[in-house]
Amino acid sequence: MPLYTRFLRWAFTRFYREFAWTYDVVAALVSRGLWQHWIVAVVPYLNGRSVLELGSGTGYLQRALHTQRIRAVGLDASPQMLRRARRKVEQSGSVPNLLQGRAQQLPFPAATFSDVVATFPAEYILERATLAEAWRVLEPGGRLLLIDAAQFAQQDVYSSAVELAYRATQQVRTEDARPRLLREQGFVVREEWVPVRASQVQLLIGTKPDGAIAFPADRGAA
Repeated sequence: MPLYTRFLRWAFTRFYREFAWTYDVVAALVSRGLWQHWIVAVVPYLNGRSVLELGSGTGYLQRALHTQRIRAVGLDASPQMLRRARRKVEQSGSVPNLLQGRAQQLPFPAATFSDVVATFPAEYILERATLAEAWRVLEPGGRLLLIDAAQFAQQDVYSSAVELAYRATQQVRTEDARPRLLREQGFVVREEWVPVRASQVQLLIGTKPDGAIAFPADRGAA
C-alpha cells in the first residue's frame, strides 16, 4: 500500500476517533450545510419497521428515526462518535440504542431488521463480509440502503474546491463497484438520485428477495 494511502487511513481514523468533535463542522463545510439533510434523505425509502444503521456517526439519522418513533439501532466502531450520537438523540427527548461494533461481524440474529442503512460510509462498505452480514440480518424483502455520493446543483468555485479536497483524500472512485458487489451478494439493486435542496444524493437500494433465507451458494466469506 502506498505511503500516502496509509497516511490517509491513519488520518481518517484519528478524525473518526480523537477528533470526532470536529466532524459536524467539517461535514457542514464540505456540504454547504446540507450534511444532515443528505443523511436523512434516506428516511422516506425505509420499510421502517426495524432499522440498523451501520456507521451511525454523530447521530443525525438516529435522531431522525427516534423522533419518528421508528425502532432503530446504531452501530459504530468509534466510541467517540457514539458519545456524540448518544447526546444528539438524548437532546431530542429519546432514548438512544447504540452499540460499538464492526459491520463485518454484526451481533444480531438472522432476519432481525427490515432495513440496513449506511450514509457516506468508509470503505468497509465494499467488503464482502459487510455485505454478507447485511444480507444475514435482513428479513426477506428487507433493504440495504446506501447514500454515498452527492452533487451540488450549482457548480462554482466552492463546489470545485470540495471536489478537489475529495480527490486529494482519495474519496472519488474511478469505478463504482457497489452495484456489482450487491448483486453478487444476491440483492436486487436499483439506483436513484434524490433531490435535497440545492443538491442531489445518490441512493443505492439493494433488496433481499422475498423467500431468501440462506446465503446464495457462493457467499462463503469475506
